[in-house]
Amino acid sequence: MVPKRVDRLVRAFHDACARGYLPGGQLAVRRAGRLVVDEAVGVRYGFRESEDRPRDPVTPESEFLVFSAGKPVVGMVIAMLESRGVLDPSARVAQYWPEFGAQGKADITVLDVLTHRAGVFSSELRNTPARWPDWDGVCHTLATTAPQYPRGTFAYMPYEFGWILGEVVRRVTGTSFGAFVDDEIAKPLGWDHFTFGVSTERARALARTYWLGTGRAVVAGEDLSKTFEQMHQCDEVATSIVPGAGLVTSARALSRFYEWVLRGCPMPGGEPAVRPDVLHAYTTRAHVGFDRSNRVPMAVGRGFIVGTPWPSAYGMWGTSACFGHQGAFCTLGFADRDRDLAVAIVTNGNHGKTQAARFFARLVGLARGAVAA
Repeated sequence: MVPKRVDRLVRAFHDACARGYLPGGQLAVRRAGRLVVDEAVGVRYGFRESEDRPRDPVTPESEFLVFSAGKPVVGMVIAMLESRGVLDPSARVAQYWPEFGAQGKADITVLDVLTHRAGVFSSELRNTPARWPDWDGVCHTLATTAPQYPRGTFAYMPYEFGWILGEVVRRVTGTSFGAFVDDEIAKPLGWDHFTFGVSTERARALARTYWLGTGRAVVAGEDLSKTFEQMHQCDEVATSIVPGAGLVTSARALSRFYEWVLRGCPMPGGEPAVRPDVLHAYTTRAHVGFDRSNRVPMAVGRGFIVGTPWPSAYGMWGTSACFGHQGAFCTLGFADRDRDLAVAIVTNGNHGKTQAARFFARLVGLARGAVAA
């Protein structure tokens, strides 16, 4: 790493907090097996005078809800099951979950869901966190829901992605998705602050989610700017198992996940959790096209948003070695194979798409540029 460039990255992150772009956040950068940046700024709650809680500073150990930045964890769980030979991503979802085949969904495959080409949406579920603790009820709703788009249509599924794949995991293993992550990844690797579904006490200690954007923020046909902050004050958002949008973590832990993927998913026993050929298929481009949900061009792997030779979430050009995922409008985790780099930017300040894209583009550019040529 080039020290002056690292300093520039750190200053940019602190400046974003100082000017009020984000109430608080964390920045973690790992390179070549070392944690080289570990910054915490601002407050996790108490940002607004109207709040009933005093200002409390963010520390490197503070936990955040990182929304869709947890989708790559879902991808890696499916990859682990594929590597074990107990799940075929080209198989139909209904092969593992027969009820899902109703309402014209019989031909949808696991791979369709992994690459956001299943076309299954439930606005009623997404907007009703009180229903999320009832896993069986959530799955029943999805099983009896007709697709919004024909199979193969590229349309990002904010929550449905994780619920569908989470149930596939349960049907294949007999274990809930949250328990699988705990028992097969977090505990064996000794990872703290990396959980789906936390206690009520822990949920109420999370960094508060703020909406600070102006204008509309439409995803999957809904303007999130109207309800985003209020909805994410509900305990059920963090206490429920929400595989596609419910990871509770810190920047340290999220960057550690990407370092683990970069290293080939090694486990304490010496064998990788994911076969190299399978891992390659998940972290490289599987589909590129115009995403109907976000109304932008996007390239995806299996559970990851990946870089491209042209402009992407990771830079203006030459980002094909990058893979990661954004979470709502406040978080981004990614890895860069060419630079042996793993980065997590975790905040509690959400803005509209354009503002968020500019914020992350600057920090990602500085992080990637800080690696010596």
